Amino acid sequence: MNRNEFFAMVKDVHEHPEHLAEYRKTYRNVYPFSDGIFKMLIANEAKPERTVKFLNAMLELTGGNAIKSFTLGVQENPGVLNDKTAIFDIYGTTEAGAPILIEVQQNYNKFFVDRLIYYTSRVFTRTVKKSQTYRLPHIYVLSILTENQFPLERNTYLHHSQLVRNRHHFYDKLDVYLIELEKFFAIEDRTPLEVREQSTRADMLRIFRDVLEEKDIPEEKLKSLLDKDFIKDVSLTGYTDEILLNEVDGMTDLLYERQGAYAQGHDDACKEHAQLMVDAGILTPEKAAELFKVPKKEILPRNR
Repeated sequence: MNRNEFFAMVKDVHEHPEHLAEYRKTYRNVYPFSDGIFKMLIANEAKPERTVKFLNAMLELTGGNAIKSFTLGVQENPGVLNDKTAIFDIYGTTEAGAPILIEVQQNYNKFFVDRLIYYTSRVFTRTVKKSQTYRLPHIYVLSILTENQFPLERNTYLHHSQLVRNRHHFYDKLDVYLIELEKFFAIEDRTPLEVREQSTRADMLRIFRDVLEEKDIPEEKLKSLLDKDFIKDVSLTGYTDEILLNEVDGMTDLLYERQGAYAQGHDDACKEHAQLMVDAGILTPEKAAELFKVPKKEILPRNR
C-alpha cells in the first residue's frame, strides 16, 4: 500500500469502517509511514536490534561511531506556561547518552523546519539540569519526509545539516538529517542501475519501497538490513481492526492539513517551474515571473 492508496483508504474507512475488510483483501502490507504503524515497526521494544540497524543506516554511522544500543525515552515534552508541548514520533538515547529524535513529516509544510528546530531545542533544554555545566551531548535529528519539502533541489534527497560559522563546521554535536522518500524513488527511476547510489541508507530505503509496492523481499536481505520478522510485521494480517481503525482516526486530521497545504504547494510548484524555465535558458527571470505569476525577486538568474 503506497501513500496515495493509504490516504484514499483513510478517507473511505473513516466514513465507512465496514470497508476495512475489503482493503484487507486488496492489500498485503500496511502503509509503514503512518504515525502509529511507523512507531510499532521501528520503535519495537521487543526488537531493539531493528531500531539500531535502521538508525545506523539512515545516519550512516559505522565502525566506532555506530550506535550499539538505543533506549526509548518519553515521547511527550509538556509545555510550561506559554511553551508549546513537543510530542516526538520516536525519542530515545544511545548507549553513549546521545539523544536521537525521529520525526516523520506527512505533508509539505512551510514551517516544518521551524517546528523541527523548536523540537530539537526542547531536547537540548531537557538534557542539562540546574546543577550541571553546559556540556551538551551529541544530538541526532532524523526526519523522514514522505512528501518533497525542497522541490527546487531535484537531485538531492538527503539534506545533512550542521551548524556552520564562516562556512566551516564549528559545532559537531548536532547532526540533522532530512530524507525525502519520494525524491529518492524518483532519482532511482531516472538513474541507470549500474550508477545508482550504493550505501546502506539507499538499500534501507529500497526495502521500504518494496514494502510500499508489495514486492517480495529476499529473506537474507531483510536479515542483513533489519530482521527476518520485518516483512511479517508490515503485513496487514498482523493488525487487528481496532488498531487499524485507530490509525485511520489518528491520520484523518492529516488529510485536512494536506488539503490546506495544497494552495501553498501550488505557489511553490509555480516557483519551481519558473526557475526550471530560467535555468534551461528558455525564459528570462522577468518573463518567467510574469507567466507563472510569482515575485521576480524569488526567481534566481540562470548563472547563479
